[in-house]
Amino acid sequence: MKPSLHTLLTVIAAATVILGSSARADRWDSSNNPTNFEDNYEYRLSALPLTGMIPEKTRPWSDSYWPRNKGSINYRWNSPQPTGYYNVIPSSRAAIASMNATDLAALSPAEKFDLVQGHYDFPLTTSIAGSITPRAKDFEGVCDGWTASAIQFPEPKPVTIKNPDGIEIPFGSSDVKALMSYYGSLYAELKPVFVGSYCIGGLGMRLGTGRCADINPGAYHVILANEIGLRGKSFASDIEIGKETWNQPIYGFEFQIVGSGYTKNGGKSYQVKAKMMYAEDDPDPGIKPTNWDPVVGTSNYRSEVQEVEYLLETDANDNITGGSWITKYKHPDLFWKPTAKIEFKDGFQAIQKIYDASQVVQ
Repeated sequence: MKPSLHTLLTVIAAATVILGSSARADRWDSSNNPTNFEDNYEYRLSALPLTGMIPEKTRPWSDSYWPRNKGSINYRWNSPQPTGYYNVIPSSRAAIASMNATDLAALSPAEKFDLVQGHYDFPLTTSIAGSITPRAKDFEGVCDGWTASAIQFPEPKPVTIKNPDGIEIPFGSSDVKALMSYYGSLYAELKPVFVGSYCIGGLGMRLGTGRCADINPGAYHVILANEIGLRGKSFASDIEIGKETWNQPIYGFEFQIVGSGYTKNGGKSYQVKAKMMYAEDDPDPGIKPTNWDPVVGTSNYRSEVQEVEYLLETDANDNITGGSWITKYKHPDLFWKPTAKIEFKDGFQAIQKIYDASQVVQ
C-alpha cells in the first residue's frame, strides 16, 4: 500500500532527528565548502531555484574524450576505415600537395595540425604516437581538457585553412575540438578549484565513507542552484565514484522536494530528488562522421541525466548547511571548474588561429 504524505513526513522527521544528533558529520568540511568555488553564493533554500538550464546556444558541446587506447588525436575518425595506429603518413610536401580534399579531410586532427603549419615531418603526430597504446585503460583520455574547453569556448565550425605553401587543410568541427581538448588536458594552465574529493577506493568506496563519501549533497545543491540557476554558468563534474575519473560539463538541473522534517538544532531536513544534466563524451573519437558539423542543437548532440536522492539540511535561518546521500553509489565524486582562460601557446598558437577562423565561417 502506498504510504500517505503524513506517514512519509513522519519517517523523514524521525530520520532527521537522528541526523540532528550528529549533524556535524553531515555538514560540509573544508574540501566540500562551496566557498571553494565562490564567496558570495545564495544559501537560503527558499531563495534558490528548483530548475536551471544553460541556453542551448551557449551549452557546452559534446565530443569524444579521444582515448589513448584508440590513438588519442592521432585517430583518423573521418576516414572510411578509422584507425589511430600505424597510419601511413605522407612523407613529403609534394605528396601532401597531390592529395585531394577528401583524402586530406580523412587525416587525423594531429596530422592536420602539423600540416597547417607546414610541418611535413609531423612532430605532434610522432610525439603522440610514442605515448599511446592499445593497452591503455578505457577511461584514459583528455576528458578534462574537453570539459574545460567546452565550458569556455563556443562550439567550433568546420573550416579550411591554407598552410604556408598554399595547401588547403580542411578541419571538421571534431578536428578542432580534438586539438582544443588535447591542449586543454596536457598543457593548459586551468588553475581549477574543487568542491568534493576524489575517491581513493578500497573499503571506503564500498561504505561511502571518508573520501568516498564524495561531494556533500548540501554543496551539490548550493552549487548547481547558484552556478547554473542564478548565474547561467556551466561547470565540471567527475560524475562517478570510484578510482576512474569521468569529467563532464554540467548544463542543467531539476530539484524536487518530496518531504521535510525538523532537526534538533532548530533547522529542517528536506528529502530531495534531483536530476543533473551533462554533455556526454564517447569512446569513439569523432563519435559519428556527421560530427564534421557542430552538434549543439542537433540530434547528434550527446547528453545524459544523472538522478540522485539526498537529505538536505538547513539551519534556523533557512541556510543550507549540509546533507546526506540517500543514493549511495551513483552520484558525483566532486565538482570543479577552471579559473583561468585556456591560452594556446608554446608551439600550439595555431590552435587559436584555427579556432578563430572557425568562428567566422558563415
